Amino acid sequence: MRIIFGLVILFLLALPARAEFVIAKCSMAGGCQCRLADLTIADMEMITGEKMPAGAKDMTMVTVPGRDPYWTRADRTEINVAYGGMGQCDVQLFDAMAPEDGNWTIQMAASDLSACPMLKGKTMNTGGITSATRNIQWGGSFHPSKLADAGNASQRWSKVGENSWRGTMVDDQRSGGGASVVQGYTLVTPRLIRGYSLFTFNIDMPPEQAAMMASMGMPMNCRSYTPFTARKN
Repeated sequence: MRIIFGLVILFLLALPARAEFVIAKCSMAGGCQCRLADLTIADMEMITGEKMPAGAKDMTMVTVPGRDPYWTRADRTEINVAYGGMGQCDVQLFDAMAPEDGNWTIQMAASDLSACPMLKGKTMNTGGITSATRNIQWGGSFHPSKLADAGNASQRWSKVGENSWRGTMVDDQRSGGGASVVQGYTLVTPRLIRGYSLFTFNIDMPPEQAAMMASMGMPMNCRSYTPFTARKN
């Protein structure tokens, strides 16, 4: 009866506007998802019958599968990193979308070489992304490092949207030109990821020389774009 009563109270009081604290839902190696709780401290005490720690409004409740929840004053970035995450654990109003565990098939599409005709017929640098099927255990959150090939461990990641990441594998910029290989990943649904690999290079030279090289089929600027999808089987 107590459990049923508690569930009813949770349903009636599940109003984000009443939130007073943050919950960090963490896995052992996949980082954390941070979101506003649906209840106030008083609601928690009423439902659980336990006294919350002093200053709980300024603390974070951490939940990890197989362990009892605990409260901490640690910075949420520190909490995220401690559980295998990368960077800041942004607070969401609602649970973040997560991909489903299981077999995922990556399918590369044809590269767009309209801005780099000199590469037609050549093997493209897609930053290690290839058509393949992999078994992926996401750990309850989306991070593209689990989708990228293992050889891309040096790739630098940055979050650029709610469910989007950017990975930089090569960024060799220097006087006289440079080259880069950048990838983008967006979780569209729990069973679909869309992405791209962008390869660019340029050589800085006087306009007259650049025009002459272009006339010989060797333009000094190149951009190739290769889209791909990953689907849960």
